[in-house]
Amino acid sequence: MMDERLLLAAGAVLMLLLVIAWTAARLQTRRRNQTLAAGFDSSTRSRLVYASPPSAGGFNAHFEPPPEPFVRLELRYHGGATVDPLGLLLRMVSGRTDELVIRALLPERPAAELVWARGRIPERAMARRARASLWMQRRSDLIDSEYAVRGVDTTALEYVFVDLQARFGALLQRVSILADREDVHIEVVMHGGELQGSATPALVTTLRSLGRAAQRR
Repeated sequence: MMDERLLLAAGAVLMLLLVIAWTAARLQTRRRNQTLAAGFDSSTRSRLVYASPPSAGGFNAHFEPPPEPFVRLELRYHGGATVDPLGLLLRMVSGRTDELVIRALLPERPAAELVWARGRIPERAMARRARASLWMQRRSDLIDSEYAVRGVDTTALEYVFVDLQARFGALLQRVSILADREDVHIEVVMHGGELQGSATPALVTTLRSLGRAAQRR
């Protein structure tokens, strides 16, 4: 009887510790996401308008007014699982990781296009479809990666892309600048969990340079 009580007490203590660890991790993650969002908010003269305010799960927002040269610039951050015992178990089971998606719309279709995906040649550029043959494959020894470009003059766009890789390459997962979509022209996908709020002004500045380079004719 005593052994059963000890086991129940030990189990209750363990559950309490897990709840405390989960709560503390959620609060820490929420504060970290608030800091990241605040970094974006102070990166331009625009302000962030939230569809979903910063929480432990992430945030959704857009810049108002959109910084030049964009007519829309939005952020979607999914924070993944929190770093606590329950969160780590959830991450192992679901395979979910953090993901920051930055989408931008230009006032007119890009004149130069570029696609890149970590660890592989982007399928979109290599697809057998109309105008697919116009894509040209490039390789940069500086970033040790291949990407594809399309357009009359892609030099400026490639220069800014390599600069983006040099600054944030460890976090980047996909970069695309495409002219055949109506809702978004530039999309950058990266791991946001390791992005510091202090680095967001440089990221936004580079993205704006990417937009200007894409419009050069």
